[in-house]
Amino acid sequence: MYNETIKAENKIISCNALMEIFQAMNETLKKYQQISEKEKMANAVLDYSNQHYTFKDEGSRLRIVVDFHDNTCVTFDNYENFISVFYNRANEVKSMDIDYKLSYSVINPEPNRSTDYYSQAINMHINEKKIDIQVNLRSDDHKLDDIYNLIKEKILKAPERYTRLIKKRNAIKNKIIFGFGFIPAIIVAIMLCFIPVVLEVYKTTYILFALASCGLAYLFGSVVMSGKLDNLYSSIVPEQVYEKYDYENNRSIYTDNVDDYISKSEVLIGKNFYNMQRRNEIKKLEKKYKKFLPYELIVIIVISLIIIVI
Repeated sequence: MYNETIKAENKIISCNALMEIFQAMNETLKKYQQISEKEKMANAVLDYSNQHYTFKDEGSRLRIVVDFHDNTCVTFDNYENFISVFYNRANEVKSMDIDYKLSYSVINPEPNRSTDYYSQAINMHINEKKIDIQVNLRSDDHKLDDIYNLIKEKILKAPERYTRLIKKRNAIKNKIIFGFGFIPAIIVAIMLCFIPVVLEVYKTTYILFALASCGLAYLFGSVVMSGKLDNLYSSIVPEQVYEKYDYENNRSIYTDNVDDYISKSEVLIGKNFYNMQRRNEIKKLEKKYKKFLPYELIVIIVISLIIIVI
């Protein structure tokens, strides 16, 4: 027999990936339980010495214990009941423990009667920050190999957690804030041109209109978009750890705990259930407002030159 622990680090594990694994486990279990039942019926009319089993079930099971955020805990021995609850309440799940086992015997009849016992297991502990998988499989029996390979595939091919979206989040936030804010800022800055005193100030140097537009853009963008962006990022960023104290500005400086972040995974259950939607929303906002920036900057430059000329 061989044992192995599959580590899922710096990955985003979706509910769909988990459901595919659970489904495969159930289908394999049902397959061999049906084989056992058929062989039991066939052997019922035979003498004990002539009975032959390729798979005699000895207590195979798929048992799942689900811990919810409301402090309730439910044990499922029936897959259909479990998958229905998981499908409808995945956003309430705090953790799950999966106990999957094939226990069986292989019986050969006379004249060389023999009985061999087998027990293979896959155990999984899943919570919002990690997924631990332990397997105990026989190298000479491949009944659970497909499930084992499916688990490895779903983990190894899962999207990475620590990507540009997290590493460059300040730049992404500013891009969205300015991209949104420049639209009303340019309008307001132009309207201020109709105030003679402001127009004269603008004329003193070509950069004043641009500076005013940038300042107003950051103001408008921050007021409207900062709260939304902070909310979108709140559950997908690394935790902050103390780095040092800035005596010049009298404040503590904190930084991302990257090592801890990439050592764990992000399982899209419970509090993480909407994290992929949050990531997609950030990407959508960046793509949208990134397109605006070149045109907005061109408009600012053109208006700045016009103000100097008139």
